[in-house]
Amino acid sequence: MNYGLHAVKTITRRRVLETLITPGFYIAASAGLFFGYILVAGFTGSIDSGGLTFSLNPVYSQISKILSSIFGNSFVEKLFSHGPFRFAFLVALLPVFCYLSSSSVYKFGFEKNVGALELLNYGPSNSFSFSLAFLLKDLFFSASFSLLLVIFFSISAFLNNFIIGSDFFIFVVMIFFLVVGVLSYGILSVSLTDNAASSLALFFGLLMFFSVVQIGSYAVTGEYVGNLSSAVSWVVRWFSPVFYWTVGIRAAEYGNVPLQLLSISLLIVLSVALLFMSRIALFVRGMR
Repeated sequence: MNYGLHAVKTITRRRVLETLITPGFYIAASAGLFFGYILVAGFTGSIDSGGLTFSLNPVYSQISKILSSIFGNSFVEKLFSHGPFRFAFLVALLPVFCYLSSSSVYKFGFEKNVGALELLNYGPSNSFSFSLAFLLKDLFFSASFSLLLVIFFSISAFLNNFIIGSDFFIFVVMIFFLVVGVLSYGILSVSLTDNAASSLALFFGLLMFFSVVQIGSYAVTGEYVGNLSSAVSWVVRWFSPVFYWTVGIRAAEYGNVPLQLLSISLLIVLSVALLFMSRIALFVRGMR
């Protein structure tokens, strides 16, 4: 019997139960469903006899202005060419992802700081098993809520005579692997820092940095800023899960299945590498 795997399974089950009995996840999920509903209903209200007109809905009017100012009108038209569901899914998942990742990083960092993980060395588990359990717990709830969103948006599409194309389901799959990569950075952040606050700051700092760099490489900017963003992006992208996710999304849009599978594979490789680095850091730095 593999005691390490059994320990991971046991700790994961306990973390799942802890999340189920606390109100935080349900509040985040309710907020996500509410945002998803608002975006789908607003998109429906933006359609008239002339087609899609964002000015008919105040929510989409502001969204289109913000996105157009950053990425240009062609990006906005392409984003909503197959309906609101990809954008709505991303926005609806965000509250749940932020809650799961921040609570896990903070709690893992706190327990590591107070020496709780030190006790694991005297049992069949270790600190890496403990961190892996946090990752599996977050993936379980992320996948469960994603499935709920797929059902919710499928019903919404049926009621509003929309068609959810295969690109939406590919988008959902790519989001899941993006979440795996980002959460792996969360575990690494805890492994490299000394307290919960520092872990959260490093995690969200890295996430913000990767997002800003990727957005900057696609944003409509001046020539100097655009060249600088592209140069920084070329260096950073090899370590960025956001970059591999973007490649996979673009590959799916052009029907390039091999490139899409490659991007998923690279996200998995990146996640495994981050977890391996976390294990080394936990071993070298110790429990506290």
